[in-house]
Amino acid sequence: MLPDRNLIQFMPLLLGDRLPRDMVQKLLVRLTDGGFITEWGPATESPQSPFYEDGGYWRGPIWAPTTLLLWDGLRRQGEMELARTIAEKFCSLASKNGMAENFDARSGRGLRDRAFAWTSAAYMLLAASLSQDQP
Repeated sequence: MLPDRNLIQFMPLLLGDRLPRDMVQKLLVRLTDGGFITEWGPATESPQSPFYEDGGYWRGPIWAPTTLLLWDGLRRQGEMELARTIAEKFCSLASKNGMAENFDARSGRGLRDRAFAWTSAAYMLLAASLSQDQP
């Protein structure tokens, strides 16, 4: 797979202030301009990629663990607005389509197991963060 088309490349954001700021900026531009953040949240493979598949397991769908890791990395980088946007998208997705194992990044439809514990756990953490961010 092309290294610039899948979500794993953004995991260095979890390093927080140990990641050089110029690298953070490059990653943020790639994240926001690369089509990863869909209407429903971050796709594991950019829908712009030739390898993207709607039901491609780790080649496209939205997953709770990767969403949570990306959200955490963004917060560690001080990118609170983008982190909040991702939390809102994921909570909206799960509220509308249940606690599926993963979700179609284009339609938001739940895929595979429709009652998955890690999706529920991620939803609870992200929903709590959203309620704590309220004035």
